[in-house]
Amino acid sequence: MAEIERKFLVKEMPRAESAAATIEQGYLALDARAEVRLRRIDGELLLTAKSGHGEVREEVEVEIDPEAFEALWPLTAGRRVGKVRHYVPLGEGLRAEIDVYGGSLDGLRTAEIEFGSLERAERFVPPPWLGAELTGDERYANQTLATVGLPDEAAKREDVSMETALDQAAEAATSDASARHQVAPDRAYRLLSDEGTADGVRRVIFGRLDKAAERLREAGDGDALAEAIHGARKDLKKARAALRLVREEVGEKTFKRENRALRDAARALSASRDAEVKLGTLDSLVEGDDDLPPAATAAWRAALAADRDRIVGEESGGTAAAVEEIAAVAGRASGWKLHADGWKLVAPGLDTAYREGREAFAALGDAPSFEAVHELRKRGKDLWYQLRLLRDAWQPVLEPAAEEVHDFTDRLGDHHDLAVLAVDLAGSPEVDPVHRETLRTLIEARQASLLAAAMASGERVYAEKPKAFDRRMHAYWRAWRDED
Repeated sequence: MAEIERKFLVKEMPRAESAAATIEQGYLALDARAEVRLRRIDGELLLTAKSGHGEVREEVEVEIDPEAFEALWPLTAGRRVGKVRHYVPLGEGLRAEIDVYGGSLDGLRTAEIEFGSLERAERFVPPPWLGAELTGDERYANQTLATVGLPDEAAKREDVSMETALDQAAEAATSDASARHQVAPDRAYRLLSDEGTADGVRRVIFGRLDKAAERLREAGDGDALAEAIHGARKDLKKARAALRLVREEVGEKTFKRENRALRDAARALSASRDAEVKLGTLDSLVEGDDDLPPAATAAWRAALAADRDRIVGEESGGTAAAVEEIAAVAGRASGWKLHADGWKLVAPGLDTAYREGREAFAALGDAPSFEAVHELRKRGKDLWYQLRLLRDAWQPVLEPAAEEVHDFTDRLGDHHDLAVLAVDLAGSPEVDPVHRETLRTLIEARQASLLAAAMASGERVYAEKPKAFDRRMHAYWRAWRDED
């Protein structure tokens, strides 16, 4: 049957409530259009298939017996949410289903209201206890929450030392009567329409530093630590890309100091990630290859896994130093001089990212070196992150453009990872000479395929001349911000 629903954040819990239920939900299959899930609502066991997004969706739900449920439930590992659902009457036959999430989603509250028609859905006036509307926002879909976690702007902030640094930065920024900058709690990695551009860039950088430190302080050990390090490194890359966007305004001396500090913090966390990448690259390389029996790479894989585990253990002691370095940058950020605002603030950095990437792409040639591919990937990553920051200027155009750049840099990244694996292979005593040659040939073939795909994508990414790209982006910005 078709559902017509609207979804909201919940600012505060209403007093009226008719009932509540505890829900466990896990996903058996997911793609961009549909989902198949298991759900336990108190004692009721359900299997549900859904398709579609937004206000109108198709849903089929059936009860299943306990034996089938218990047999299928382990297949949802890593794709689950737990919540308590509160049912709140709204009058006129309407009812809000408020979900209060637990576990890693603790603190998130959403409400869904189902309507009998689109007309009624459009006429609905949300009560004051409801917050921002989430209808159609896939970041808050249960399947996304189960697999990705909280969206950046909904994530909790529990890192005491980092919060102290951010509070000090906010106080310093607002204590000066001439200061125009305030630190917003929103961690969204995008510039928002209702904020000044300088304020937005500063907020974005604070948010990424805050999140990176939070990940590292809350990390456990083993796989959890490796995952936290991976996430923190991505946060630091995003912060550095945002900083590059305002490089000209903050000044070369300040930029180099802060960029170096964040780079060093990321490098202190890089060894375990590099070891994990080699392991994953090997698995991807040999998957489904009939010319390589499992025994051919088993000893090499075991050695890579042992190396990864050893490095993760050694790196655990370095996270505190990384957090300290990150907090130091956050503490200095309120003093960055961002006198320009609007397009004048971000245009030079965006122009540099596009121009340098285009030059690096043109310099690849027919047989690009490892260094040339790596340099292009770094410049492409800058452009990707910066387009994500600016995507609200025209989402239908800039979001797909950012995804194209992302795919482009991913191919270059896979090419780079294979090159690193090849170096390890050359010195690996665990692989016999015959299989080593087979693997080397396989690596080279895979690299050639990736590079060909990346070159085709790069032709689209860097199709415009820099001045034409700048004019186009400026036109989007003017239409969005109504700026001259």
